[in-house]
Amino acid sequence: MKHLMAFLLSAAVCSAAGISGEVGGKLLAAGDRRVMILAADGAVAWEHPTALTHDAWMLPNGNVLFADGATVTEVTPDHKVVFQYKAAEQKGGGTFSCQRLDNGLTLIGENSTGKVLEVNPAGKVVFELQTQPATVGGHHNMRMVRKLANGHYLVCHSGAHVVKEYTPKGDVVLELKTPNIAFAAVRTGKGTTLVSSLGKLIEFDAAGKVVWEFANTDIAGVKITNMTGLHLLSNGNIVTGCYRAYEKGEGTGLLEITREKMLVWRLSDPKLAGTMMAVQKLDASGKAMAGER
Repeated sequence: MKHLMAFLLSAAVCSAAGISGEVGGKLLAAGDRRVMILAADGAVAWEHPTALTHDAWMLPNGNVLFADGATVTEVTPDHKVVFQYKAAEQKGGGTFSCQRLDNGLTLIGENSTGKVLEVNPAGKVVFELQTQPATVGGHHNMRMVRKLANGHYLVCHSGAHVVKEYTPKGDVVLELKTPNIAFAAVRTGKGTTLVSSLGKLIEFDAAGKVVWEFANTDIAGVKITNMTGLHLLSNGNIVTGCYRAYEKGEGTGLLEITREKMLVWRLSDPKLAGTMMAVQKLDASGKAMAGER
């Protein structure tokens, strides 16, 4: 019955434009050269111009933090810039990843140098970790970087197709190989690591064994291309965005799936944006929903 329901939903959404299914809130999403808040029907409720944004967060204060290659920037709802960091080296894309830490510092993945940085509100670097492999000015040194509850750093070395967990001293305590570009990785409440690698979402246990995966061909009748940004919700569902989401107008920009590989909702709107990497699910009031990113 579950597979029949998934098939019927898939068939129904294939011909629909905009959002099909029930989002159950709003969405913070980055598309092409803007970061947006989308209403439950896919309409743009707010937008801010950016470069090609890879990472975006709705902060508890209502501001939006994003990394668009050129900068890591925090803006207010009325578009005032209240924080900004720009890498000295911009070749290859300076900064693709960001995270506001509980202590007020901002974690930054400086792709152009392969460095993990923590920056204070004044923009001063207070922590620096050089990761490897990295070539100054390289485009694929890293994509998403996250600081874990244990104080370690989870780094997606996109070009090397590997996710590494580093201690603050730089020791590698976990290494996970991916079949394609390692874009995003989150540590789950079970201690596993969920990784997006374009054609697949893969969950690894602490020993590096694959315990679950979702391929972009697993939902019949729904075209999904390159899965990138991740929001693992507290109910176990996964929200992801897609790079170069459409071919000849067909595809999926954003979607949410269950662990049973059923489609919850899907956005298909090539006129809105051809690429939608960063995504975070929000509640009806616009607050970020609980989960791992």
